[in-house]
Amino acid sequence: MREILFRGKRLDNGEWVFGDLMTKYPHHKGLTIVERGCVYHEVDPRTVGQYTGVMDKNGVKIFEGDICRAAVYKDPITLRKSIMINLLVVFRNGEFTLDGHKRLPGGFRTLPTLHSCEVIGDIHDNPELLEVE
Repeated sequence: MREILFRGKRLDNGEWVFGDLMTKYPHHKGLTIVERGCVYHEVDPRTVGQYTGVMDKNGVKIFEGDICRAAVYKDPITLRKSIMINLLVVFRNGEFTLDGHKRLPGGFRTLPTLHSCEVIGDIHDNPELLEVE
């Protein structure tokens, strides 16, 4: 059973918080993340992302909105000619995927089809990491 965890940037100071997601909390107008079951933080809804249940090669939890550097095979059948590319973690069609922003044949891949994935940033703090080299 995978851990259900969310993250978001606090509205009051911009720091990341991790915990349970609440959509209705009487003291906040928007979304709230409950840290350790008792600390409530109102968060920017544009930054909220769910934990995918997968960790990168360094043991870092991968969240929706993260940018991963991954080796992707140009030919997935023969496993030849891998290239390193930065990919965005998104939730699409009922699953977490890595979006190549038109730089990857087929557009996007599911998380388990990649090897050597490493979280290098996120779309909110490091959007420049997705720029085409």
